[in-house]
Amino acid sequence: MDRKFNILILSIAVMAMFASCKEVDPLAGMELGEMGIQSVTAAFTGEVYENDVNAKFSALPDADGNIVVEVPYYYPEESDYEVPEALLTNMRVSASLANGSYIEPSLGVMDMTQTYHITAYDAADRTKEYTLTAKITKLKGCEITSFNVTSGGALYQGIINPGQKTISLMCPLDELTGCTVDYVSSPHSTVSGNLETIRPGDKITVTAHNEVDKNEYTIAFAVPEKIGYGARVGSAKNVWTKYFANLGVTLSSADAPMRLAANGDVLYVLAGGTNIYSLNRKTGEYLGTLAIPDGYTAHYIVSDEAGNILFAANSTSGTDFKVYAMESIDATPVELISYSNASYANLGNIRVTGNIDEKAVVVANTDGTVSGLAWQINSGVADSPKILNTGWTLSNIANGCMVAATSDIATGVFAFGYWGVYDLYYSRDMSSTTVAVAAPASSNENNNCLATVTFNGANYLAAGIGAHFSWGYVPQLLVYDITNPNQVTSFHAVPYSELNVGGFKGVTGATSDVLIVVSEDGYYMDVYFVDANYDLITCYEFDCIQQ
Repeated sequence: MDRKFNILILSIAVMAMFASCKEVDPLAGMELGEMGIQSVTAAFTGEVYENDVNAKFSALPDADGNIVVEVPYYYPEESDYEVPEALLTNMRVSASLANGSYIEPSLGVMDMTQTYHITAYDAADRTKEYTLTAKITKLKGCEITSFNVTSGGALYQGIINPGQKTISLMCPLDELTGCTVDYVSSPHSTVSGNLETIRPGDKITVTAHNEVDKNEYTIAFAVPEKIGYGARVGSAKNVWTKYFANLGVTLSSADAPMRLAANGDVLYVLAGGTNIYSLNRKTGEYLGTLAIPDGYTAHYIVSDEAGNILFAANSTSGTDFKVYAMESIDATPVELISYSNASYANLGNIRVTGNIDEKAVVVANTDGTVSGLAWQINSGVADSPKILNTGWTLSNIANGCMVAATSDIATGVFAFGYWGVYDLYYSRDMSSTTVAVAAPASSNENNNCLATVTFNGANYLAAGIGAHFSWGYVPQLLVYDITNPNQVTSFHAVPYSELNVGGFKGVTGATSDVLIVVSEDGYYMDVYFVDANYDLITCYEFDCIQQ
């Protein structure tokens, strides 16, 4: 056959093939997911709110596409500052969008007293219409978080069951008369009920500031049932988070290191061995600045399970290392430990586990080939120290932390630090070591603070991981069950995404601390964490109440 004729037939066939093809929709047959706006956030602007991560408010679209950002009537909510409408006229607005969606017009700094019409689009040519505005609304909170009764000279601490809405008082009487009630409720809520004479079955009503939302609590004279072991899974809640800048405290390099202690309802932050910042440990309210007792030097501070406050100064070779104890912050310090430091370039960075009036262990770091020293305390008297030859060596005693597993030195010690590896170590015999928890490194962890405590028959360790720089998986707060120290298990982890929202400040250098406080009645375990590079101090609470 002629070659030209073959080519002609082939060309006709190809043309016919293309002519028979239909245009195919690449999205045909695909299951399309959600599109459009998932949420909107509006934040106050201006210098006063520049470092305030809480000054932003989010809203979700309703079924009709209406998005109303509710701005609280008071801000901060616990303050008496009424938000003026003028603050809404200059808000920074952003949206979270479903994958593949975009919106017109775009958002930015907007007058949120106005109503905006927003259209969302996606690649499938779908559209959604939204209206967006903001309004000042009265507060909705109507919870009781603390309820203590004083009657006849006795104090009865209320155990609150938020699920069952009960307040249990461990009282053997039929009624309490002449009562003084100290309670904490949601900001600007109203508490009503008979608070002078209290009987089982009485009702306490909490009405929100908006006068619509309410909760009713029932008083019981009973010992609340505890779960059989440790803290209740799922009970963790963030009681409060504060930023020093918003407490009126401006941190600087002089505030490092920072160390925590608690006595009663007050949390103390020793900063740089100079100032002691005090906060209400139930609410995070800043109470003021205190001075170190006259004639003493304190680089480190900590408190035991009875609320005794221990402090110590760095000890260089050839000096005496002393640890002092106080029953309260204004009590006269009493010498607990006196040790002639003839061998170590530096000795300090103390931790305590237990109650020094009964049984406790105090551990101090060194910066030499010996890792540290541990003292068993019995009835306020310290035994001769045991030497930790674990190989945990630090170039700076504040770059790591060692803490006893329990109040008995025979149960061993835990440690971690900024050594280039980030594992949590355990040593039972003060010599050989094992890796209790292997941790991946991101070259930014500041593993320098641990705390241990016994709670409802279980032993817990809290590990605070602070930040050296503005990147990495930090800060983090981790709580482990160490009842079996040879088989440590994770109990609760606060992710860095929940803690680093305030932004990196980096003015103090890497300094952080962690402290665990068990309530006198044994129903609550509060874990406090401070990270100065993120200007952050926070409280997480756990309970052992049977729900």
